[in-house]
Amino acid sequence: MNLRNLWACLAFACTAPLALPVQASLEPVSACGGANEWPPSSYYVRRDGQPTTQVTGFSPEVLAAALEGSRFAVRADLLPFARCPADARAGREVQVVMAAFHNPQRAEAFLYSQPYLTLTPRAYFLSAQWPKGLDLRSLDDLAGMRLCGLNGISYAHLGPAARNVYTGAADYAALVRMLQARRCDVFVESREVIDGFRLLGVPELSGGLLSNSAVPGVALQQVHFIVSREYPQATALLKAIDAGLRRLQRENRLQAVLQRHQSP
Repeated sequence: MNLRNLWACLAFACTAPLALPVQASLEPVSACGGANEWPPSSYYVRRDGQPTTQVTGFSPEVLAAALEGSRFAVRADLLPFARCPADARAGREVQVVMAAFHNPQRAEAFLYSQPYLTLTPRAYFLSAQWPKGLDLRSLDDLAGMRLCGLNGISYAHLGPAARNVYTGAADYAALVRMLQARRCDVFVESREVIDGFRLLGVPELSGGLLSNSAVPGVALQQVHFIVSREYPQATALLKAIDAGLRRLQRENRLQAVLQRHQSP
């Protein structure tokens, strides 16, 4: 080896490691939501009105912002609804589920972050069917109506009315078609979710076709990031997420992010 090459090798050996610590210090983390989309939490970016493969939404944006400055780097994907928590439970290819409701059974397999999004349940119905609106005074009033819902979704939070939910709809557009066919009278969903779909321009949920009413006796719902207990860095990741969420709350950033993912 000549002297010029020797100096080149020494220079590379001395300088190459300097570019590595930033990458080497970051632990890759994969988070998932449902591929059927659930705005404002997570959905696909639209191009000319058509969904792309690029994931966006309140949840991935908040999770990335919460982990800024930590040793974790997150990537968000949308998977089939049942596959997301199933893959995350193992903690290998996926470690985090976004926008999860709390239940004791799931808490056995996952660690829960502090809540980061509060959802407001509303009863949605056809404006033409009830032009004066619905006066729901209790869950018993709702239980006396024909309710429809989405496949695979639990409506236990509706109490006695949950027994009357026909969960035959594949998506939200199908829910509206069921209302129009008079197969049901009402469906219950969070206002924030419907406003998210309106931002995406879903025609069945836009315009004046639907009206809504408060659902009495049903508390606001909170969602969390949940981390697989099987992931070796689960405790450290959860601490980083919670610390980041507290920082975002102190800086009053969460509401501004939410507004970007909802129709005004």
